[in-house]
Amino acid sequence: MPDTVWVSSVMSDYSIGNRQGIREKFYGGDWAPPTFQLGVAPQHVLQALFRYNRGETLERTDFPEAMYVFAENNWKRVGELSCAGPFYAVKGRLAEVLKNFDLGKGGLIEFPIYAADKTTRLPGPFYLLNFGAVKDSFVASESRKLRPRRTIDKDGYELWATYDLEDGDLALTAAAFEGADLWHERKVGTGFS
Repeated sequence: MPDTVWVSSVMSDYSIGNRQGIREKFYGGDWAPPTFQLGVAPQHVLQALFRYNRGETLERTDFPEAMYVFAENNWKRVGELSCAGPFYAVKGRLAEVLKNFDLGKGGLIEFPIYAADKTTRLPGPFYLLNFGAVKDSFVASESRKLRPRRTIDKDGYELWATYDLEDGDLALTAAAFEGADLWHERKVGTGFS
């Protein structure tokens, strides 16, 4: 049985989706305009994003149906982890690595990315990262470098934020090693394991 958990801060790195040169089309909607100035997302997309950020599994129709590249030079600089609208997408070696792990009920969902003409499909494959596991193994009383985001006495539930984590700063129960390899911790609001 493994005895180590890695915590990612990727969910708080807002530069990942910055100026990628791609835009989206959600199911039942029109293509987003070819601009770096993003508008306010529709309410159903915002609701899906709130669930996504909690680690809940989304339906395929909650994600963008497809994407298109409008600024090719920007798109060429995008790494193996990117954004599809407000959600994470993966490709290349990162996708191949993730396929080797238990991603819970979610997993990787292949989706198309098109050239600027919105009909010529780019070689991929490209995948949406659909989270699918939430665990409750965090032990706040034995962890360090925390600040409360929500407290039981005020908000009815615990939620903690972490900062500048080093090895050994977070304590988890043995339940962390059961089930999915990639998950969100119910009581930790910044990151996934």
